[in-house]
Amino acid sequence: MGAGSSGVLEIAFILSVCALTLKMLFLGVRTAQTRGATKRFVNAEDAAWLGGEAVATDIDTAARWRRAHLNDVENFVPFVALGAAYLLLGGSAYAGLAYVLVFTLARILHTVAYLSHKARLRRDAYTTGFLVLALMAAHVATLGIRKLFG
Repeated sequence: MGAGSSGVLEIAFILSVCALTLKMLFLGVRTAQTRGATKRFVNAEDAAWLGGEAVATDIDTAARWRRAHLNDVENFVPFVALGAAYLLLGGSAYAGLAYVLVFTLARILHTVAYLSHKARLRRDAYTTGFLVLALMAAHVATLGIRKLFG
C-alpha cells in the first residue's frame, strides 16, 4: 500500500479528504440556506422561482459563507493533487502524516476563524495551510526528480 507499510498514511489522507469534502459541502449548503432564509438571491431565476429578490451581491452572512467555501475549494484542489502524487511516489509516511494532519487542522481552523470574524487566526490558519502545500509541492517535486533520474 504505497508509502506506509500498514497503509496508515493512505487512510489518513482518505479520511482528511472526506472530512474536508464534508466541510465544503456544509459551507455550500449554508450559503444556499442563508440566501433562501433572506429571500435574496444573486441569480434572477432563483429569485423568480423561489419568490425572492434578485440582488447584485449577497448579504454579508451569505457572502461570508460563500467566501469560506471558495477558499476551501481553492486549497482543496492542490492538496488532493499533491497528496495523490505524494502517495504514488512513495513519500515518507511520517512526513505525509504531518502534512495531512497539519493541513486538515489548518483548514478547519481557517473556517472557524472565517465564520467567527477572527482575522488573525484566519490569516495564521491560511498561512499554515499554504506553507504545508508549498512544502508538499517541493517534496513531491524532489521525489519525482529522484524517481526520474534515479
